[in-house]
Amino acid sequence: MISGVRILGFLFGSIVLIYALYMRRSGRLRRGELFVSLLLFTSVWLITIYPPIVDVLTAIFQVEGRLFSIVILSSFVSFLLFIYLIVRLSNMRRSFGELVQALALSNYGNERVHDSNAAKIAVVIPAYNEEGVIAEVLDRIPKQVLGVSTRSIVVIDGASDGTGDVVQSRGGLAVFHAVNRGQGDALRTGFEIACRDGAEIVVTMDADGQHRPEEIEQLISPILQGQSDYVMGSRFLGHYSDRNSARHAGILLYSSILSFFAGTKITDCTNGFRAIRASSLARLELREAQFSAPELILEAVNKDLSIQEVPVSIMSRQLGDSKKPGGIVYPLRFGLAILKAWLRS
Repeated sequence: MISGVRILGFLFGSIVLIYALYMRRSGRLRRGELFVSLLLFTSVWLITIYPPIVDVLTAIFQVEGRLFSIVILSSFVSFLLFIYLIVRLSNMRRSFGELVQALALSNYGNERVHDSNAAKIAVVIPAYNEEGVIAEVLDRIPKQVLGVSTRSIVVIDGASDGTGDVVQSRGGLAVFHAVNRGQGDALRTGFEIACRDGAEIVVTMDADGQHRPEEIEQLISPILQGQSDYVMGSRFLGHYSDRNSARHAGILLYSSILSFFAGTKITDCTNGFRAIRASSLARLELREAQFSAPELILEAVNKDLSIQEVPVSIMSRQLGDSKKPGGIVYPLRFGLAILKAWLRS
């Protein structure tokens, strides 16, 4: 005869499963949250259907049942506390990033009125201590591309040099983050300004001179022709100065991983030279503070945007040092960014 406790466990596990699947189908449950729910459901059902499984674990660890139960319970509570603290820390970091962005937007001027004659292409450039090269980058950005006017928006991400002064001397719009937050947060600030000012297409590029502004036309052409919502530049379809380097191999590996998660072929997942329709950009839920490239791709796929890659050039950096973390830190954090973005989808 099945005991009342086992029946209760069976019902509880079933309710967790049904509710999780319902919430996932209605779009109110993230993939990561679904995994946790399924783990809870599986654990409850295993213990309900086959209670001796606890005895098996007791034998493996060679401890008495009661002690084992206490250890398992304390470990489970500690795990939940650890997860809770991680979530809290993540939320605090996100809130701080939103505060930095709000201050930047406030200093820029929230009272700006939409100008029907404003540039329809916004070129958003995150910059951190690029005083020596940003002038050349801005000077090479064309005033018009395919008959459509452009405007440069440079987000100075907590720089300690004169990058902002150089941008303003070249007639570009300089928006300042009070502290360094990372490329992802800088892009979000630029996106917000571009959309507020009525841009129809937003182009992103790096401030270090490795992208060629003359190739913006290749990025925006498919959008203007109605072929795509999101166009990514690919160094592997075009020219890559550092081809066959260790970084080359790493990009190929992560592009394959991201292609698997996205369900579509991506050849260059780290490239920051891209264009996106502003109306489509507003639909994306972006949170990543630094490694924004995989999040943008996975969010675009999740929101059913039409995506295309076009050939572009990536040149070697001629001045200054890369702002990317060195050693194994960069690939680890980039991989984590892919996983986080996929679990949130």
